[in-house]
Amino acid sequence: MTVLVDVGNTRIKWATLADGRLVRRGSAVHRGSLDAAVAAFAAELPTHARIIAANVAGSGMAERLAALVAVRPGSSLELVATTAERFGVRCAYADPSRLGVDRWVAVLAAYHAARGAACAIDAGTAVTFDAVDSAGAHLGGLIFPSARLIAAALDRNTSDIGSTAAAPAVARGLELLGRNTDAAVGHAAWLALAAALDRAVAAVERALGARPVVYLTGGDAEALRGWLETRVELRADLVLEGLKLFADAPVS
Repeated sequence: MTVLVDVGNTRIKWATLADGRLVRRGSAVHRGSLDAAVAAFAAELPTHARIIAANVAGSGMAERLAALVAVRPGSSLELVATTAERFGVRCAYADPSRLGVDRWVAVLAAYHAARGAACAIDAGTAVTFDAVDSAGAHLGGLIFPSARLIAAALDRNTSDIGSTAAAPAVARGLELLGRNTDAAVGHAAWLALAAALDRAVAAVERALGARPVVYLTGGDAEALRGWLETRVELRADLVLEGLKLFADAPVS
């Protein structure tokens, strides 16, 4: 049985691959509760599991995953890495190891889902944007702080603003202008992020002379979608979809 695992900065997500479909999905927050998250994942693992993982949570998480496999005879762990080329996509980075594997796997998934030019936005603790053209050339990307991190930075680095939460509700027209500090900070954080992403998509479209398919994933995807002017397609499991490519690939 193949289990696909997406370990982000805050959360671990997993799904079992059965008959080409993602089933038995699960997730757990590992930031601040690593033991509990690993235990939750371990409880869902089948006896004999081929685990294919994209991990951006560091060596500690990698060691925990390896330890899980070590006590399960017949199981294996494959940690996916960013490479210069894979599945028809060529990495834009001169040093591919510097491109986060979650971004790489999302780009692979986006390219194969669109069957051509695409953008992948992953809205998590950090918000990432990557683009690929119709020939499979990764064009590069951007990394933003999430709206919550933007708001938190203001709280830490100014006085008299206080703790504010990024606004979850979408504002339009003059409603964009907050009439209290929470709204002023929250609206600005979401607006800044959305406007930057809209501009990035527009830049890709102008350069390619065609509109790319834009996929949006991550824990804040639903909230972010309302602030974007760009038409996007929600793909909750975009990274897991990319890991499926590795599961389906012939073993060399």
